[in-house]
Amino acid sequence: MLLYDLNFIINDVNRAGEVFTGYARDELVGEPVSIIAGDTETVDDIIETLVRGEPWRGDFALQTKFGTRVYGRGSTAPIVVDGKTKGYVAVFVDTTKQQRYASTSRVLSRLLRHDLRNELNLMYGYIDRAATKTDDPDALASLRKARQQVEQIVGRSDQVRDLRDLLEQSYDAESRPVRLAEVLEERVVAARKQFPEADISLGQIPGVRVYADDLLSAAFDALIENAVVHNDKEVPEVEVDVLDRQTDVVVRVRDNGPGVPLEQEDLIFGREDVDVVHHGTGLGLFLVDSIVSNYDGTAWVEENEPEGATFAIRLQHASDTAVGENVSEPIRED
Repeated sequence: MLLYDLNFIINDVNRAGEVFTGYARDELVGEPVSIIAGDTETVDDIIETLVRGEPWRGDFALQTKFGTRVYGRGSTAPIVVDGKTKGYVAVFVDTTKQQRYASTSRVLSRLLRHDLRNELNLMYGYIDRAATKTDDPDALASLRKARQQVEQIVGRSDQVRDLRDLLEQSYDAESRPVRLAEVLEERVVAARKQFPEADISLGQIPGVRVYADDLLSAAFDALIENAVVHNDKEVPEVEVDVLDRQTDVVVRVRDNGPGVPLEQEDLIFGREDVDVVHHGTGLGLFLVDSIVSNYDGTAWVEENEPEGATFAIRLQHASDTAVGENVSEPIRED
């Protein structure tokens, strides 16, 4: 909530407003409301509406102290005393998370449509080849490939559907303090059951809470699954460990697979739209990046010596000073 005068100079802000904007109260009081404007057109519309003596309601974009753009929905209205307008009050709700999840959901829908079209075309080609042959080894091979493509389509469709369901369930979920050890231990146990052929180990986990929601489990599942499924060793080895850096923690998932080129990080996490569509097998990592971003965290990839890759995510400590606050710049290295 903000209070500002007739000249649109901020007079007061509550604690939620400090967390929302990243500014301390003393940094905002005395400043024009434009200091937090992420969309000048919307600010102009708000001012014009208030000057007419009317309340304003709608969506807006806000620029935090750290340069991050966040989105909100709310209203602002004149404060009238004895028939005279003395100032204005604004009440806003952060909708950044909902908008990010909605955007992720749209990308997943596009992925599903694109992959289905391409893989169905491949399947029809294999079936057509097989139809022209009888008892021929090539025809049998084509039929086997067609069967594999059908299985991939079904599996991909199920995966996208499940991911969309998770996102939709989390639109209105509030991020909160989550016990990291509890979530990680549960997901590692589940992964060992799902991939009995893999050697999955879990290091010591600090007893900290992190800023997250129910989707954190899905992020860990995707990281571990990626380390196993894309591993070319007879026995995939996966190590999960946690580094506590006091204000945040870094969770690393190491594997002994073929490794990944570091310069392809944006492609791997689906940050480049065209590559997300082209590389549909990266759905899990795309989801990881989307989830962690919504916690004001970071995801990246590192080399793993002597072989393999390391996928890392940074999560904020859920303390009184960290929960809900933005950080100025992600710290990736130890």
